[in-house]
Amino acid sequence: LFCFQTGSMKFAGTDSNVFIAMTGASGEKTSLTKLDNSFHDDFERGSVDKFKVKLEDIGQPVILTIKHEEAGMFADWYVTSATVQKSGESKIHRFPVNMWVTGTVDVAIGTAKLFHQEENPILLTHRRRELELKKRDIRWRSPEIEDAKGLPGYIFGDSLEDLPRNMRLEETMLKDFEETKKLGKNNILDKFQEVVDKWDQFADFKNVFLHPKMPKVPDFQQNWERDEEFGRQLLNGCHPTVLKKCTELPKKFPVTNKMASSQLTRGVSLEQEIKASKIPITNGYVYIIDLEVLEGMPCGRSPVNQSAYFGCAPMCLLYLNCKKNLVPIAIQLWQQPGVNNPIWTPDDSDCDWMLAKIYFRNAEANVQLILEKLLRTHFVLEPFSLAAHRCLSQSHPLLKLLLPHLRFACAGSLVARTLLINAGGAMDKLLSFGGGSQKHILREACKSFKYEDLNIRKLLAKNGTHDRSKLPGYYFREDAFLFWDCLVKYVTKVARTFYKSNEDVTKDDEIQNCLREIRTEGFGWENGKDTFGLPEQITSIEELVEFASCIIFTATFRNAGVSNGLFDICMNVPNAPLNMALPPPTEKGKGTHEMILQSLPTKASSCMQVTLCHALSKHGEEEVYMADYPVDIFCEEPAQRAAVHFRDELQRMSTLVRSRNEGSNIPYEYLLPERVPLAISI
Repeated sequence: LFCFQTGSMKFAGTDSNVFIAMTGASGEKTSLTKLDNSFHDDFERGSVDKFKVKLEDIGQPVILTIKHEEAGMFADWYVTSATVQKSGESKIHRFPVNMWVTGTVDVAIGTAKLFHQEENPILLTHRRRELELKKRDIRWRSPEIEDAKGLPGYIFGDSLEDLPRNMRLEETMLKDFEETKKLGKNNILDKFQEVVDKWDQFADFKNVFLHPKMPKVPDFQQNWERDEEFGRQLLNGCHPTVLKKCTELPKKFPVTNKMASSQLTRGVSLEQEIKASKIPITNGYVYIIDLEVLEGMPCGRSPVNQSAYFGCAPMCLLYLNCKKNLVPIAIQLWQQPGVNNPIWTPDDSDCDWMLAKIYFRNAEANVQLILEKLLRTHFVLEPFSLAAHRCLSQSHPLLKLLLPHLRFACAGSLVARTLLINAGGAMDKLLSFGGGSQKHILREACKSFKYEDLNIRKLLAKNGTHDRSKLPGYYFREDAFLFWDCLVKYVTKVARTFYKSNEDVTKDDEIQNCLREIRTEGFGWENGKDTFGLPEQITSIEELVEFASCIIFTATFRNAGVSNGLFDICMNVPNAPLNMALPPPTEKGKGTHEMILQSLPTKASSCMQVTLCHALSKHGEEEVYMADYPVDIFCEEPAQRAAVHFRDELQRMSTLVRSRNEGSNIPYEYLLPERVPLAISI
């Protein structure tokens, strides 16, 4: 008895002919036989079809051959899984397929094993051949590509059609990104070609682009001008890892106690506050954000009329006051102090202070999109995904664990390169630091971005923002740590199911080859030296668990943390403008309400911003979320039990987060498991 489950995504079903054959553990093969139930439409989308087939007795089946004759309008076929049950036996042999079947494919029995643990010569031969085909069909980009220099390695191909069928985005995912494609083709500019005048009042920004299909304006946008909301968004907006504890005030940012004293509500001087931050057992309440990565980067131009965009490379000092609100207390818009680069504080006029905050938010929003959204999620994951696809066989337990999260990683990064940051892309045309600067910013940031930064506990400890007693109200941290701890426990259980000792890890050639490719092709492809800080070898189960956990966390919760709130933050353009129409202020006392409005993006540019951020934060119709984590990834009972327990833990996490949110004026929901996509895509 053969049972085939067809995928539930659009166009997954087929009307074409399907044939199957089996290979036994001793190498015997059956003849190729057509699957067909009379008077029944087989292999429909989301269906489970059963077939009784007479085949030669080959003993224990270990390889399922599927031949799909692609013909007609509905030729594609996505197979989720297949099972085989021999007549007179109760045992069911499982063959997890999880792919678009084109032509003829061989699928190994679903048992997960390490290569050195596999004893069957038929499966060993199949495994070697599978990896040969993978490396033939899935390739790294050419090292001669000038644009690739200084960036993590990525997949070969200029369009999604260049990728293997099973690494492309699904049709529904692309549909939800059509708005961004239109931006790339200037459709939105054609519509707003004449509407390039300035705004009359701030309220217009929140109202003019409202649409029944758009999410509603979040309540917190009513207070976007307040310092408390400015600080809250830096903690719990869409750039939640940018904040760092200030343990030493940079000489280039000469904030004095006199400048900040009116905001230091504990009666402690700025110097004492910063000094206290150096001592682990004491509290220091001063934090800093330094966007020096933007220093010296040229700004782009409007694609409508070629008018210049403006931006800066600012620093911001923040203080956790007695009310436990994080508020800005000083902003410097450029890296080097000087007479034309004053330090702005809340003691300045309302318009001066508002201008300083807006220019800071502009720079921070540019960094968020270029570095946090693209580099530290999409682009950094691509080498891991690409190497895993090339170096790990379908029977490898780590690939089974990672594949649900990484299947679309390379395709999503390709879309980001072609539609967002390449010349003429949406970000290239929209950001202050577009016009080619975005790639220079990526290269500069790559120099300091390290593997350990993918471990969220290590990253926040390095930032000095890990202690809830010293920085309350940091809900991203609370939820990220909750998930990280659940994830590590789950990955540990799975790893110990297949790796019985550290020796099993060191003898695992597939995982070591995968790591080697990540190091040499992903992060050291220019000169052979890995600057990302990856280990030369994974030597223990503990190291393997951290490796896998970092990948899964980045693809899921970190990606959600920087994506889910994009529209909420950026739909009110003055709150986080992606470009500025006037140069940053250089002299105090000159700011006016009219100047602020004149500095902000035009109506056409604002529309592009809202559309882009909506496209980047919206989830597809068929999105699968972490709350529905698949529990059938493995055939082995210990791993299945671990997956069920993991999903239960995620449900408990959701209950805890919702309970906490009931007592909050502004609920933090971006990391609810039911809002975190299972797979990273766009």
